[in-house]
Amino acid sequence: MITRVLMQNFKAFKEAEINLTALNLFTGLNGMGKSSFIQSLLLLRQSEIEGHSLLGGLRLKGNIIDIGKGKDAYCVNATEDFIKFELDIDYEKMIDVSYKYIAETDVLPSIANRILVDHRGDKMPLLTKGFKYLRAERIAPEHNYKANLSAVQRDGFIGYKGENAGLFIALNKLEPVVLDSVRHPNAKSNNLIANIDAWMNEITPGTHVISTYYNDLDIVKLSYQFETGSDVTPDFSPINVGFGFTYSLPILTTILSAKRGDLIIVENPESHLHPHGQAKMGELIAKAANDGIQLIVESHSDHLLNGIRIAVKNHEVDFEEVSIFYFERDVNSNEHVTTIDQPTLDSNGRLSHKPKGFFDEYSKQLDVLIKP
Repeated sequence: MITRVLMQNFKAFKEAEINLTALNLFTGLNGMGKSSFIQSLLLLRQSEIEGHSLLGGLRLKGNIIDIGKGKDAYCVNATEDFIKFELDIDYEKMIDVSYKYIAETDVLPSIANRILVDHRGDKMPLLTKGFKYLRAERIAPEHNYKANLSAVQRDGFIGYKGENAGLFIALNKLEPVVLDSVRHPNAKSNNLIANIDAWMNEITPGTHVISTYYNDLDIVKLSYQFETGSDVTPDFSPINVGFGFTYSLPILTTILSAKRGDLIIVENPESHLHPHGQAKMGELIAKAANDGIQLIVESHSDHLLNGIRIAVKNHEVDFEEVSIFYFERDVNSNEHVTTIDQPTLDSNGRLSHKPKGFFDEYSKQLDVLIKP
């Protein structure tokens, strides 16, 4: 598990150090640096996988992420000509890398690196198949999806946009869900598809996910059925049901197929979901964090946060394993630098404090509405 990240001279951070736990929720107003923190991890992943080594330079443009050139990655208030990252794994420093700042290149050369392997001889999940990332911009509803058979069979790769979720389900629907904590109590079986259906029922009751791989056409057909008393409807194309089904399906699939030790990064898991579905998504995320998965979640949803808080109160996740990071910036400061406040939870899911702007819009609007 990643337990500490340090950044220097990267985007909104002249220097920032964050200590991570099993579940890490990043929130704050738009443009405050939440995505920049996640991008730091994605760039390290990209540099290792596509450049074959962190020693080969920091790759700012690739298949995972494209943030432009050196001038786009460099903190405007930096006084040194390098960008630096440190990562601790299980409280031991494993990555300590620095890259020379060059404004007009998309690969920053390495100038100082220290990369270790852990005591088991394996690299950390950030650099292996244990890494899972789902962007905010996920797959849109379509009648059919192109099948990337090799990526799913070889690496279990669901896709950064969730584009392989349908194929993954088609090939693994009868595989057991490994993590006890994320199995839904109403699932009719312990297999993947039964648990996807059960969690999808928290979004819309009576939902069944149908995913079929057509080998001769190299496509996947994804559809949904809905219970009607003792029967079910015909198949509905994703085009003809709510966006929330297809947007949330990759998240459910990723979590329910995860193994202990995996690292899952998800942006805006609440997108296109009703508040009840958002809260249940928070509950599922918390349950996964209680069973050996590390999650880094960017969200603007108070319902998702409250789902996590309820999971804490119900002892479905240890309150000490939940970290909340509120990213903010002083607009009156002469420096364009992000600061991070960190409200904590107690064992009843109560917040230690609420920074200004921290999910307080409902209260502000209610104050206006109740005025005579």
